[in-house]
Amino acid sequence: MIIPIPEVEPIVGPLRLEYDETARLGVPAHITVLILFARRQSVGTEIETLREACRSIETFPFSFTEVRRFPSTVYLHPDKSEAFVEITKTLAQLWPQCEPYNGIHDEVIPHLTVADHVDIRSLVMVEDSLRRHLPVQCVARETWLLTSDHAGMWSRKAFFSLASPE
Repeated sequence: MIIPIPEVEPIVGPLRLEYDETARLGVPAHITVLILFARRQSVGTEIETLREACRSIETFPFSFTEVRRFPSTVYLHPDKSEAFVEITKTLAQLWPQCEPYNGIHDEVIPHLTVADHVDIRSLVMVEDSLRRHLPVQCVARETWLLTSDHAGMWSRKAFFSLASPE
C-alpha cells in the first residue's frame, strides 16, 4: 500500500530511475504506508477492507521541505509525517501480521526514497539536486495497492480515494 506523490515525479523521476531499483520495476514516486503480504489469489478479498479503511482517512496537504538520509539511502521527508504514521497504524491494526517494515525498525519514518543502496558520491549528488527544488507542495489524495508479477514488475491492482475534508 502506497500513497503516490505525482507532484514530485518531474523532480525525482529521473533520479529514481538511475538510483532506485523500484522505479525501474514500475513503482511511482510514493510514500509506503504498509506492505501487505498476501497470495495473489487472496488480494481480491482484501480490497473491500482497504476501501473502507481509506474512506475513514481524509485527504491532506503536506510539503517536502527536507532531504534526509539513511545509511545508503537519500529520501524526501514530509512535513506532516505524523499523518502518514497514523495511516500506517490504521492499516496495521487491520493486518497485525503485516508489521511496518517487516518489524525490523522500531519507528515508522515516512519517506519518499529517491536513491537507495548507492555510494556516498551518488548520495551527495542526489541530495544537492533535490535541495534546489524544495519545498514541494503536495496533497495525499489516494492510496494504491500494488502487486508484482512473476518477473518482479509492479503495477497498480487497485486505488482507494481518501475522504474529502468536510
